[in-house]
Amino acid sequence: MATQRIYLVGTPSGDIRLVKASVRSQALSYVANSMLTLRVASQDDLVSAISSGKSVENASSPDQMDLLDETK
Repeated sequence: MATQRIYLVGTPSGDIRLVKASVRSQALSYVANSMLTLRVASQDDLVSAISSGKSVENASSPDQMDLLDETK
């Protein structure tokens, strides 16, 4: 079994949770799953959200650095 650490997971409101997990992403997912919902958007979801002014956001892992475009 992998070594586990206790991670402090905080929210913008200042609440904190202490979560024992093997890796940071596991602790974050554990807390996020209790606070958020996630599913693939349907066509109706997209039409409704975009009609109400929402835009599509591009996500990238904060643990990954962007590759530099060296062709410029």
